[in-house]
Amino acid sequence: MPKKLKLLVLGFAVLAVVCLLTANWDFPPHDVAAFRDALIAFALLCIASEASYVRLRIGRSATHSSIVFIPFIAAILLFESGWSMAIACCVVAVAEQFIRQKPAIKVVFNAAQHSMSVWVGSVVFRLLGGIPALSASSGVERVIDLAPVAIIGGTLAYFVFNISAVSLAVSLSDGVPWREAWIRIGGSQLGYDILSSPLGVLLAILYVKLGMLGVLATLLPLFFVRRAYRASMELEEANRELLELMVKAIEARDPYTSGHSLRVSQIAAILAHDLGLGHKLVEQVRTAAILHDVGKIHEEYAPLLRKEGKLDATEKALMQTHSARSADLVSTISAFRGTVTAAVRFHHENFDGSGYPDGLAGRGIPIGSRIIMIADTIDAMTTDRPYRKALSFERVVQELKRFAGKQFDPELVDVCLRSASIEQLVETRVASQDLPSVSGLDDLSGAQISPRMAGSVRRRKVPT
Repeated sequence: MPKKLKLLVLGFAVLAVVCLLTANWDFPPHDVAAFRDALIAFALLCIASEASYVRLRIGRSATHSSIVFIPFIAAILLFESGWSMAIACCVVAVAEQFIRQKPAIKVVFNAAQHSMSVWVGSVVFRLLGGIPALSASSGVERVIDLAPVAIIGGTLAYFVFNISAVSLAVSLSDGVPWREAWIRIGGSQLGYDILSSPLGVLLAILYVKLGMLGVLATLLPLFFVRRAYRASMELEEANRELLELMVKAIEARDPYTSGHSLRVSQIAAILAHDLGLGHKLVEQVRTAAILHDVGKIHEEYAPLLRKEGKLDATEKALMQTHSARSADLVSTISAFRGTVTAAVRFHHENFDGSGYPDGLAGRGIPIGSRIIMIADTIDAMTTDRPYRKALSFERVVQELKRFAGKQFDPELVDVCLRSASIEQLVETRVASQDLPSVSGLDDLSGAQISPRMAGSVRRRKVPT
């Protein structure tokens, strides 16, 4: 674990302790038993909400999401900051330690950042004129202060601090820019969270009015919110798996390209990330890379993919239509029209304008297409063929440099060659095929490195 990340965890832990010690711990002295019951009820409700978490994948990362923020928001409106912090800290610590069985350092960080998020929400709620319903200042008659500005301010403060804290940890852990991490984490579920947050207000109101019956009355809405979360995540995962299954079925025709599109998508995503593209565009490039050869599902390409020798002029012309056919298929999915479709259509355009299907050149080629061109070629060069062995990373570097400005975008080549992740990926790929380091291979300094189908060329060009 990076030293900066350890310091961050320590810093959050110290801040949480300081805030706990200096927080407001007032409670209604006229109704101690009811106050105690409220603390227990909300602690149990929070544990149940946190235990029913949903796993989700964000890019290459995996995390989880739960509806615990709903009772946390209610706690901000009901209790003074010390009590709401204590509930959050204890609940998250129990869930992380005993339910998800996380390492100690993650337990400490998550407990600290959640309790700090609740503290920030409570402080902002108070500063904007909100009065917790179960506090000494609320009087004997318990009422929920429906001050919209205070409620909205406290809720937003909770979400912003929570996402910012997790984003900072992800940034230090994965080496991604903080802004990108914030967009990746916040963008995935923030809309659902904000739309669901009024349930926290409703929960607080119903508890004040009805006591435990109010808590029970909110269980059904909470259940539906969790179901909506799970359905959304399952749909996204199912769509991703269907895409990968379709691509695997296409690649099954050609034993030398098995797993090719998934590897290309992995390289393309790394390159897009290292280039500094935003999270949304990185995911679009990843999707386009998975689908870049989907047009080869058409039957007329099957004999060409199985052919062992060099393609003749007619066969070559037919094969070069696959990028446009792929784009046509991709465009049938409305969500992929635009950036994804364009990246697929033009992934065989060369930087000097000598590619196909439309002869685009330079920056006129979509950035996704330029990225896929390099990723496609890297996977081709590092895959074993009957007539040659996979190239080492050193040879890949030589070929990328040789064709920079001709076939490849020079800026992307520079980013690629500086990427430690791509170098590690290539070396792992070559080692997994149990190949010796490449030396004395056929001279590859032909007209260009051509990321194409297996068996189409015997020398001078590296096929896929």
